[in-house]
Amino acid sequence: MTEVRVRGVAAGAPGAGTIWHYHDEGVMAVGVWTERLDGRGEDAEPLFAHRVPAAEGIVGVFDGLGGSGAGAACELRDGTRRSGAWVGARLVRSGVLSWFLEGETESLRTRLVEVLADVPAPPRGKIVSRMRRWLPTTMAAAHYRLGGEQAECRVLWAGDSRAYALSRGGGLQALTRDHTDETDGLQQLVQDPPMTNVICADQEFTIAEHVLLLPLPCVLVCATDGFFGYVETPAHFECHLLSTLRAAADEREWAERLARQVTGYTGDDASLSLAALGYAGFAELKEAFAARSLEMEARYPLVRPAEDAVDREWRARTWEDYRPDYERLMPAPVEPG
Repeated sequence: MTEVRVRGVAAGAPGAGTIWHYHDEGVMAVGVWTERLDGRGEDAEPLFAHRVPAAEGIVGVFDGLGGSGAGAACELRDGTRRSGAWVGARLVRSGVLSWFLEGETESLRTRLVEVLADVPAPPRGKIVSRMRRWLPTTMAAAHYRLGGEQAECRVLWAGDSRAYALSRGGGLQALTRDHTDETDGLQQLVQDPPMTNVICADQEFTIAEHVLLLPLPCVLVCATDGFFGYVETPAHFECHLLSTLRAAADEREWAERLARQVTGYTGDDASLSLAALGYAGFAELKEAFAARSLEMEARYPLVRPAEDAVDREWRARTWEDYRPDYERLMPAPVEPG
């Protein structure tokens, strides 16, 4: 029988949501899930599953869209009412996990349409906003297969949740491209543009795909915008990842520090799932990024100038310097139509 590890040990990080951690030969994983308002978070739990004999796994995150899916969808046994966004994120997570465990026998989009169809939509009102969606969520997932000195990585996403590769030589490199009309990473931070494609039950959606080979060792990171959407520049998400890694003694402490860090700066629910692939242990992982962490801290200090005009110039210079490596592995833009 194929052995499947769905996730590691779960634990509460005091005041900062829930964390997960996992460690096996050649694979370490960390998960972080936090709520902006206790009991009202709409991100699903981060996903990590690893099939041991086949040396393959998947990481993923799912951000229920509380604006377009704010209407109540169900009532739990304890009387708690949950929104369509809350339900949608968790249904899509279950669909992605079942698709992986069953060997990807159909397209992921087909599987997600099936699972979303299990929850009937409420009756439509006479006036329905064009922005209203049924069970809406974003998704970013990375399916990896380990082989020799490289990992085959298949990245799947919809909306503005993101997947990244993190390596000693390249730093944090985006593997997805947000489904928004604005394509500049810094302007996406400043503007928070509307999404042009999300997973939902009552409108057409697409699942974008990007396949690439990554040299081992490397780290795959999936995160919702609560992690990367409230930093000063895209470079500073990497700064947070590496500074917490540098200060941690093991996977659990890394997860705890990430949870505390993100709750200190985010304005949203935040979830993250990462898998460190090809490292002998946490000490080797930490040592691999020690120099990079210090370099990032020196080049991109977290204390920014106070004046607005200087702030804009500082952000632009930081982004111009960081952008080439950050975008090197991104998929090509999709032309309209």
